[in-house]
Amino acid sequence: MNALAPTTRIDWFRILEDVAREGYSLYEVAQFTTIPKNTLLGYRNNGIEPRHDVGDVLLKFWAQVKQADPASAPRVPRLPSAWNPSERKYRRR
Repeated sequence: MNALAPTTRIDWFRILEDVAREGYSLYEVAQFTTIPKNTLLGYRNNGIEPRHDVGDVLLKFWAQVKQADPASAPRVPRLPSAWNPSERKYRRR
């Protein structure tokens, strides 16, 4: 079974910037979502992706603030991986 990797990912920087433009500080986002402020800084400044459950909470908060559907969240292209499982080859010895 070949699983295809998604071609885009959520743009967590834009998610947090959108919320900030609506008047919420990172401290307030941390309080409302129970995600530590330093973790939010990592998502915004270092390009770190959250675990699925944490990302879901943050997306729901963004959707509530923006009055939008979570599926319409901003996305960016996913960088290609150096390892492609569909091209896996084994050497015979």
